[in-house]
Amino acid sequence: MRTGTEEYYRRRALEYDRVYDKPEREADLRELRPWVASSLAGRRVLEVAAGTGWWTDSYADTAAEVTATDVNVATLEVATSRREWPSSVRFFQADAFDLDSIPGRFDAAFVGFFWSHVPLEQLDEFLDRLAGRLQHRARVVIIDNRYVEGSSYPIVRRDLGGDTYQERRLEDGSTWSVLKNFPTPSELRGRLARVGEGIALNELEYYWSATFRVTHQRGAR
Repeated sequence: MRTGTEEYYRRRALEYDRVYDKPEREADLRELRPWVASSLAGRRVLEVAAGTGWWTDSYADTAAEVTATDVNVATLEVATSRREWPSSVRFFQADAFDLDSIPGRFDAAFVGFFWSHVPLEQLDEFLDRLAGRLQHRARVVIIDNRYVEGSSYPIVRRDLGGDTYQERRLEDGSTWSVLKNFPTPSELRGRLARVGEGIALNELEYYWSATFRVTHQRGAR
């Protein structure tokens, strides 16, 4: 199952990290990176949609083990060459909706900037599959974008399912319609409460974060 953004991110792999160079977002990122590292310290982490490994780098040295996955080989190539990784870090190509082929046992998961690209009608299925791949009471850390006028790409349309879309242009001149949703705190809590407890949400100016413990695991292995 795909979100419809896979080809866009494959084509964007070499320019993706420039989004983190926006000066107005630096303060939020300085707060988020150490928070992610401390939240996952000592954990065996399954990272979903790791992309270019920019966020993997923020916690790889504090986690016990890291298995970072992405559907795109192009972004994983950027990730693996980003730095000299600890021996405890592994990269795998995998669909975010099909994690059963990934070896290992995990007591934590990190999901960075993927939630917003999942169609609303598929979010519950994604969470069920993720929870089913984790140990009971595993810690899940999620971060994503808030919509900020003037910094975010404008929303150009909304479909019948409620999903919203941005129009984006890559350096090669191609234009893409990219699914990008911006959930409210109440929407997040409602989704997460189906699979976990101890939900904690935080809204910075440009990003939101959520943590919870997995307690409901449909089809857990």
